[in-house]
Amino acid sequence: MNLATWTAYKLALLKKRPTYATDQDLAAACARNDPRAQRQLYDRYVDLLYHTVYRYCFRNDQAEDILQIAFSKAFAAIRQFDGEKGSLKTWLKRICVNTAIDVVKKERKWEPAMPELPPSLGTTEPLPFDELGTEEILQLIAQLPVEQRAIFNLYEIEGYSHEEIAGMLDINANSCRVYLSRAKKKLRQGIRALESINTK
Repeated sequence: MNLATWTAYKLALLKKRPTYATDQDLAAACARNDPRAQRQLYDRYVDLLYHTVYRYCFRNDQAEDILQIAFSKAFAAIRQFDGEKGSLKTWLKRICVNTAIDVVKKERKWEPAMPELPPSLGTTEPLPFDELGTEEILQLIAQLPVEQRAIFNLYEIEGYSHEEIAGMLDINANSCRVYLSRAKKKLRQGIRALESINTK
């Protein structure tokens, strides 16, 4: 088969691949164990979800392992997806985050009950990321200890509350606030260091 024939064959297969108008339709097809639908779901979301789990471990091999486990969980539980309650992307992302957190919990010994932070340390002032590129921001997050990185991701990026994070990690909300405060302090130090280098 020459290249032109092979290309035409592939295009014909793509045209035959069913398209799904809604997330619910795609999920329903996956629930019927339709391999084409499962492949379509995987191809549609794998890059987004890989970057999500990578922010928790910053290791390609571990991110791939977490992603494989997460997709297995998703396909096993796909009948539980309800398109009226949210998007398929959000549902899949939640599974990936929970899977990543399960791995993180096993890697470190957490301090479950820290004392409450003084008000002066519990600042909500945003981090000055505006002048940094994406790669610089990721490098700073990668340098955080695993515990601080996980809580920074969950709170600042995923949007979970301290109470929700506490339930996920089996620690109290005060511990979440302390870990987040430490993470922000370390990130601010990193930002200042980068700024001093860039201004030289």
